[in-house]
Amino acid sequence: MMIKSVHFFIAFFAVLSPSCNAQNAKAKDITEGYPAVDSLILRKGDSLLKARNLPGIFIATSDNGKRSYYNFGYADPDNKTTFDSLTFFEAGSITKTFTALVLVSVLKEHGISEASSIIKYLPDSLQQNKSLASVSFLSLLNHTSGLERIPDDLPRGIKNQQPYKEYKKKNLFSYLKRATCKSDGKSNYSNTGFAVCGILAEIISGKTYEELLKQYAFEPLHMGAALNLPSGNTNVSQGHFGNNKAPYWEMECMAAAGAIKCSAQDLLNYLEYMNNHSGDAVIRSLLKTTAAAKPNIKVCLAWHTVEKEGNPLFYWHNGGTYGFSTFAAFSKEKDKAVVVVINKFNSNDVCDRFGMLIMRKLLE
Repeated sequence: MMIKSVHFFIAFFAVLSPSCNAQNAKAKDITEGYPAVDSLILRKGDSLLKARNLPGIFIATSDNGKRSYYNFGYADPDNKTTFDSLTFFEAGSITKTFTALVLVSVLKEHGISEASSIIKYLPDSLQQNKSLASVSFLSLLNHTSGLERIPDDLPRGIKNQQPYKEYKKKNLFSYLKRATCKSDGKSNYSNTGFAVCGILAEIISGKTYEELLKQYAFEPLHMGAALNLPSGNTNVSQGHFGNNKAPYWEMECMAAAGAIKCSAQDLLNYLEYMNNHSGDAVIRSLLKTTAAAKPNIKVCLAWHTVEKEGNPLFYWHNGGTYGFSTFAAFSKEKDKAVVVVINKFNSNDVCDRFGMLIMRKLLE
């Protein structure tokens, strides 16, 4: 089963479930935000929780650096523990935006153009596949490479709760030796492409993907995030697949496509950094539009934009694992950011729409 894709739904701003009074809605470390945003979140959150039978919803916002947190339901229903700003969850494909940050940083440090073909940086055994010569770093980062969504030899099906655990680098290299890249010039979402991004960053830098994450993101941004749950951390959300508990994924060579585990505080640190350092060369590269997914949705490097006439542009990405649905967005023009976490699989329709609605309200 693939990592949950970015959803290019049409009704971004559709009205959500009917409102009702929120019960125990606020997280214990909430700071009051702006009344219109508070009202929207408190009005919608509890009704969504009940209408969709969700274990929990957690929302974090940043408005010019002022943070607010909102909890609905439970991070762990069995123990009746609620989310707070430090509760860990699976970020899913939001990881791809970190991978883009890592790879672009490595390329700039080594004087390599994003437009360069990747083939000479791959192991000799993979260079024999001339189809890979057409793949550039840029085409991996904006999903135009033509690589399949997931490798065709990755086991399919949802019965295996750890679909990526046994898929090693040797398996990915075996796939790449025979892969045919059929790019149509359009952005076609590829977890495979981002796994290759992580491996290329390792090959060029001589460091592991985890070391690179720490160097370029986790340590400078004071994040407690990791590829695997830190031992001894008891503030952890329980993910759910339907009504069943879902284990946190172990992703091996596909880690760069979706393995990060983090807290809402971590993601706000990250999104605020993107807002406040948009003039940096690496960030400028990450946020330039390079392809179109739909008339009002452009593709940058991992990030996507939403453009609607008369409204400020903002950047977003979502994610999903067998236990979580997530959404993150920011507006560097207005210095706003939002994170939405639902600890249940396949709830991105709720997560994305709610996140988009909150972002629009923040930008009013």
